[in-house]
Amino acid sequence: MEELQNFIQSIYLGDRFCEQFIIDNNKILFQINVISRLKKGTKEWNYYSEEDIEHGYLVFDEVINFTSSSELPINDEIYEIEILEKIGEIYTFVIYGCNVSDENFSTEIELRIKAKSFYVFNPKDNSIVAE
Repeated sequence: MEELQNFIQSIYLGDRFCEQFIIDNNKILFQINVISRLKKGTKEWNYYSEEDIEHGYLVFDEVINFTSSSELPINDEIYEIEILEKIGEIYTFVIYGCNVSDENFSTEIELRIKAKSFYVFNPKDNSIVAE
């Protein structure tokens, strides 16, 4: 669990937005305009952009179930991704984000996902980033 938590903490999503929220078979995907990574060995982003993934996907795979605090999808910023627990092979993730309406009204959303894995998908070269 620590390895996956470290991977999640290496992802920078500040000042970024969710372009799409997709439920596809047993996957939940968030397409983000730019996914950045922290430079190895650091704990802050500091505008490091060498590993940026444009229009990349945050992928929760082999989803068992999910619940949301709202019927609205996350369509703007994702503030944080947290792992609450791991039981057997199943992780419980919490995604904190928001939905911004056409009238600029912001609704905070908490999405809980039970899934077997999490990774980033780079559509530019069809690669998976998991570390």
